[in-house]
Amino acid sequence: MAETTDNIILEHLRVMRADMGDVKNDTRDIKARLASIESYIATLHGDQTRSGIKLDDLMQRIERLEKRAGLLDA
Repeated sequence: MAETTDNIILEHLRVMRADMGDVKNDTRDIKARLASIESYIATLHGDQTRSGIKLDDLMQRIERLEKRAGLLDA
């Protein structure tokens, strides 16, 4: 009886070990995907910042042109 119990316990431990291996692989994949998403968001943020700076520069140029053309009060 003890031998049967030992075999059952060993079998359960083997199944648990295999399941843990699957969980580790899944976690590794999730981490890689999350890193990719974080990188993409950082790139988008940088693009948005650069667009804002360009828009600010264009607004300043338009204001200078309007002042020179007499369309705005100096």
